[in-house]
Amino acid sequence: MKIVEDNKRLQELHQALQTSNSFWAPVFSDLYRHYVNNTISFVYIYIMDTKKEYIVPYRHKDCICLESEHLNRLTSKADIYVLGKKRFVNFYHHKTYDADLVSYFQTNQMLQLEDCDTTAHDWYNKWYYNETNVHNYVPIVKHFERCSAMKDKFIKVYETFKRSDAFDYYNELFIDNLYAIERNGLKVNYNKFVEKFQTNNLVGKTAYTEYNIYTTTGRPSNKYGGVNYAAINKEDGSRESFISRHEYGMLLEFDYDSYHLRLIGDIIDYDFGQENVHTYLGKQYFGKDKLSEEEYEQSKQISFRLLYGGIDKDFAKITFFGKVKDFTYKLWKQYKAKGYMETAILSRRLYASAMSEMNPNKLFNYYLQSMETEYNMAMINEVNALLGPYDTKLILYTYDSLLFDFNIKDGKQLILDIKNTMMNGKFPVKLKAGKTLQDMKNMTSKVV
Repeated sequence: MKIVEDNKRLQELHQALQTSNSFWAPVFSDLYRHYVNNTISFVYIYIMDTKKEYIVPYRHKDCICLESEHLNRLTSKADIYVLGKKRFVNFYHHKTYDADLVSYFQTNQMLQLEDCDTTAHDWYNKWYYNETNVHNYVPIVKHFERCSAMKDKFIKVYETFKRSDAFDYYNELFIDNLYAIERNGLKVNYNKFVEKFQTNNLVGKTAYTEYNIYTTTGRPSNKYGGVNYAAINKEDGSRESFISRHEYGMLLEFDYDSYHLRLIGDIIDYDFGQENVHTYLGKQYFGKDKLSEEEYEQSKQISFRLLYGGIDKDFAKITFFGKVKDFTYKLWKQYKAKGYMETAILSRRLYASAMSEMNPNKLFNYYLQSMETEYNMAMINEVNALLGPYDTKLILYTYDSLLFDFNIKDGKQLILDIKNTMMNGKFPVKLKAGKTLQDMKNMTSKVV
């Protein structure tokens, strides 16, 4: 181990990085703070060709620390694989690859690093969990021991890794675009937030989220500080907590209409036309040209039951569901023969060894979720690019909707541009708006 405490050693490390791929493990000062309100204690760097290990300290009390701006001077002509890229990109602005993604593309799981903690880490985390910046005080030799163990686990999966276009897509568009949403945060009414969520894990009056893409299908979960931002309660007033940050602002929520059904239409090459999908299918369920409100709601329930519970013989006679059933069993046959399923857009493999209690219908739903997520990430990339010159922020993503903190000064045209970007000419969206997330009103007719 070499500790980089002066410019001479820093230059030595910089030279080593030019000719060799490397593994980086940034360690934050505080285990429990969100990265937007945190500092880097040090960065562990492993040079793959020479097998040399470096510690670059910025806050740790055992070392003579470098100024934080030195971090971005550590550039490399070779590839850098970093643990927690989405967090690290807040501090380091050069190209990196996510180390967990190397494991995920081969096993459908992120690196399993729980057993890398030393007894010293366990002790400090147990007795000083209420203190701040504890990682600055854990002995650096114990940090090195832990980081070296994590390096060993990474190298094991790296040895069998083959880069692909799908990997690069995930690394850039998935991780970078979710980071762009996370850093925006959600402005809150402090008192209401603390009352409803029983936590003050805030930075000022801003709540920050953290997406996890390392799920079976790739659909991100989104929990942070004890709050599940992917499923904020609609009934208990929790949504009153979330407000606009702008003096002249409001929250806008765009959500896709009958998203999964239309995505399936794309999969099986079936065109629903411009009619509401639930009305379109309900006419076939009930053999009628016009549905009552009750029949419309029943149509939605029937469609969801068929999609998520399986298509029975009677409903398979409907052309759409007959095609879905045929595709489902074709997908299942391929999965059984190959031992994996490939996602619809990027052909990422979902391995049988990482999925339990599979059946044809469950596999189809995994296929659908992964397609939804891959499509959404491409769409969000376009939305983030669109928002570049504006004050409006994209602040929350769930599987079929985007929430924006809209500055009214940005104008109606921006709303129309967001709508058109999300629709992409084929996926209708609905719009709600309100001063808080609780009082959102349907505004779809206002943006035609």
